[in-house]
Amino acid sequence: MASVTELRPNEEPSREEFRLPPRPGAQPAVTSGIPHIQLDQAASDDLLERMADWAFSLSGVVEQPSRASLPGARALTVAPDVSITRPEAMIVGREFAHIHPQPHGGSMHTKLPEHQVVEVVDKGWGEHHPLALDGSIPNLLMVYAPRDDGDLDVVRIIIGAAVEYAIPSMPAQ
Repeated sequence: MASVTELRPNEEPSREEFRLPPRPGAQPAVTSGIPHIQLDQAASDDLLERMADWAFSLSGVVEQPSRASLPGARALTVAPDVSITRPEAMIVGREFAHIHPQPHGGSMHTKLPEHQVVEVVDKGWGEHHPLALDGSIPNLLMVYAPRDDGDLDVVRIIIGAAVEYAIPSMPAQ
């Protein structure tokens, strides 16, 4: 499985360290505007819970209601006792990602360094958010919901990269 190595503060992962396999199957249908929602291929309740439980167990990550998404979205935020050294990694405030609730559960929005955004999009695991396309929030992307355990493994890699981008002093486990 791919991984992102431990980083020093303000250091971005090299392009060689972030490689994803191609996502099998068709891309899900998504809305083209705001709200930016995945319309099909949602995660099962079990996959959604396992994804969220893992994400919120990571060092330096605290769950909060999202300030940037629909009601019920669960935000990954930088813990209050952790300094934000990369404000460009934040969507709003201390929120650097959020997981969408059912019925569109499992898709998420996050920010990554540009080369990682390109890898996610090129390999079919996500797409640019409309606010990234218009330049309002650079490097914001939707990561598609995992459909099975194989997808969940890759989505965890992407979440881990988002954590390491937002909290470089606390690499994902």
